Amino acid sequence: MKRLIVFALVVMTAGTVWGQNDKFTNAMLAMLQKSDDAQTVAELQDAANGFARIAEAEKGEWTPLYYAALCNIRMSFMDVDTEQKEKFNAVAQSQIDAGMKLRPDESEFMVLQMLVYYGKMALDPMNAMNLLTQVNDLTDKAMSIAPDNPRIYLERAEAVMNMPPAFGGGPDAARPLLLQAMEKFDTFVHDGVLAPDWGRDRCEILLKQIDDQQNKE
Repeated sequence: MKRLIVFALVVMTAGTVWGQNDKFTNAMLAMLQKSDDAQTVAELQDAANGFARIAEAEKGEWTPLYYAALCNIRMSFMDVDTEQKEKFNAVAQSQIDAGMKLRPDESEFMVLQMLVYYGKMALDPMNAMNLLTQVNDLTDKAMSIAPDNPRIYLERAEAVMNMPPAFGGGPDAARPLLLQAMEKFDTFVHDGVLAPDWGRDRCEILLKQIDDQQNKE
């Protein structure tokens, strides 16, 4: 609904929006609404294809590549077989690589790269420690570039939450990171109507899960 309201406002606005032409912005907002509403692999695939078409037409824009990759990552975490998961991760990786050529220091692409690494870790546990080192290095870099980006802290928290307590993970270790992420969400200023704004709901859900579990103990 939020995307739909913004889309309607943009359609009624003359001139450019945040320096972007109306045709591109309107097309992106319509596709963002579709991806927000998507519940199945088929619906997400439709959105991913739409973003890819926009990226092909607007080769200087990074956001279509970003959202196409995000759709593919979301599909990789859904209930699909291993071959499909690997395919979605590979497509997402190619889109991340293309996006980072346009924006080499964009922390939002680094967050997506972290998610791709997590997907690979699930598929290849034997290589998990090597991938975890890459994730940690990338997370540190992203935090140094964009210390106020809440999605960086959210994804680090999720990684910690899913680690065994013996290795410094688990819900108790993740909770402070989630609280830090929530503080970042409260103060984060989006860089335009097409900027990434996801993650707050996920952060709230994880915090509630941890608090509910602690209350039962």
